[in-house]
Formats: sequence, C-alpha cells, structure tokens
Amino acid sequence: MGQRSYQEMVEEQKKGMPPVTTGDLTGKTVMITGANSGIGFEAAKHFATMNPTRLIVVCRSVEKAQDSIAKIEADTGYKGAEPMALELSSFRSVSEFVTQVNKTLDRLDIIVENAAISTNYEYIATDDGWESMLQVNSLGPALHTILLLPIISNTAKQHSVVPRIVVVSSETIFMANIGSDAIAAANTLQTLSSKDYCTPEIMRARYVHSKILNIMLVNKLAALLPQNIVPVALNPGFCVSGLRRKSRGEDAERFKKMEDEFAYTSEEGSRQIIYAAIGGKDEELRGKFTSYSQVLEVSDWMLSEEGKKAEDKTWNEMLEIFGKLDERVPQIVAEYLKV
Repeated sequence: MGQRSYQEMVEEQKKGMPPVTTGDLTGKTVMITGANSGIGFEAAKHFATMNPTRLIVVCRSVEKAQDSIAKIEADTGYKGAEPMALELSSFRSVSEFVTQVNKTLDRLDIIVENAAISTNYEYIATDDGWESMLQVNSLGPALHTILLLPIISNTAKQHSVVPRIVVVSSETIFMANIGSDAIAAANTLQTLSSKDYCTPEIMRARYVHSKILNIMLVNKLAALLPQNIVPVALNPGFCVSGLRRKSRGEDAERFKKMEDEFAYTSEEGSRQIIYAAIGGKDEELRGKFTSYSQVLEVSDWMLSEEGKKAEDKTWNEMLEIFGKLDERVPQIVAEYLKV
C-alpha cells in the first residue's frame, strides 16, 4: 500500500525532475484548462512544440487565453492555438462551454483538466452555492469531462486512436483524507461543501480533499469507460506557483521557504502533465496516478474500504447532481459509461 511522509516527499523533490517527454501530435487536438499561468501555461508551450493540429487554450476569459497564445506563439512559433473561456466556478459556464465545443471541434485527443484554485483556507461560496475549491478543483472539472465524453469517444472510434483524459492531482493526497463523518452523512458532497462543516481545520485540508476527488474521478472513468480511452491522474510536484498567492502571515513565510529550498519551476512541473498526456504505455497508465514519470500507488486511505466507499458514494452523488444541472448527463452516462 502507498504511504509517504512529508520528509520523503521533500527528499524526492530534491532528486530532480525527469526530462520532458516528446512526441508528434500532428493531426491531433489538445485542450488544456488553466493555461494562462504556471504549469498549465508551460504545458501548453510544450504541446505547441509537438505540432498539434489544434491546441485549445482554456482560461477564465478569452482575453487571458489570447494573452497566453501570443506568448506561446512568440516562444515557439506555433500558430494553431485557439482561445476559449471557461469559468469552473459556474456550472452554467461548463455546460455552455461544451455546447460550443460540440459546434467547433471535430475531435479531442487529449483533455487536460489542470485549472485549480486555493483560497488560503478561507470559506468562499460560489454563485452556485458550493464551496469554491470543491467546485473549481473537483466538481467543475468532473462535469466538464463527463460532458466531453461523446467527442472523446467518437475520436477514439473514428480515428482509431487512444485519447487521454489527464487530471492534475497532487502528492498532498498523502496528507489528509475525507472524514468518516462526511462519508457517513446522507450526502457527502453537500456535507463537505456546507459552511457549518467547513471549520478552519477542514478548510486547511480542503485542497487535499479536492485532489483526492480528482483521483477518484479518474478511477471511476477507468472502470467505466472502454479500454480505448485512458484516464490518468498526475502529481506535478511542488512547484513555484501562483496557486499560493493568497497565502498570508506564517503560511506565506512557510511556502516561501519551501519554494526557496526545493520547489521546481513551473516548466519542470509541467513535464508531468506532458508525461501523463503522451508518455508511457496506455495499458500501464490507464486509471493510474503518476509521479516523476512513473506510476505511484495512492494513499493507504484511498485503497482502504472507507476510501473505496467514499469513491463510490461521491461518484453517484456527482452523477445525480450533474443530471439535474445538464439534461445531457444521464444520456451520456447511459451511452458511454458501463454503469
């Protein structure tokens, strides 16, 4: 079973990041969310050097995406990037985004769910009424991915390729778990999101919760999708990132010290997105959690009976929630997932 201490993770950070995986993406379409900064932007640049026919740069606004594209073109010379806007804190935005994709894309070979936020342990609700990190980091990407399954599946069939669904998780999954009280509640996700439940202690672990849910999503997709689609989760390592820009006081000092001592650059962290997207063997990466360009076993808790129960329960709750938000979801589940 998998387990890691903080010190073990620090020691691994100091070993150095493997070199970037390279390949030829001619003819293929790649989409990456959160591509305006950090590892998302650097991954988009790496993809651009591999000549995809279409590179969909997804940011919170078209303007941010256009800025990223201008930098990508200046740095790589690639001219096939296209901007799209997606606000993961809005379920309506996710649905409208996919409606637009269905009109403009004829294939999707690689989707990278990279966008994420950290609220510095502060409880902030979205306009949809969910705790922000839970919606932006977990629920939004899950709905986004499920709604894109028809085009991903059709890409596999029509072009005889093996698309990948890449979800950025984190090695922080070893540092916490979803509480037994939330799992035992009538509705686990709503409990996790409720302001009463989200004490300061819970909020300190919320980013970890969201990254655990990312891996659970990949596990379920791997179990229910046909073999010609490869879902994979990844750990990019601890990188210099704007993700922690809202940190204050002792937390800001601690993160600054960690960055100074052993953090990777955003470019180095982005290499793990590329590995999960085009590296390794399909059958070896399918449904797995990768780290430092190899498969890493998840935490003991995730492998436990309680972890498996949490995975099943949150998956079923998500499908119920999403089915009420977008009428396409039940049909997609029935047609593309072996439920």
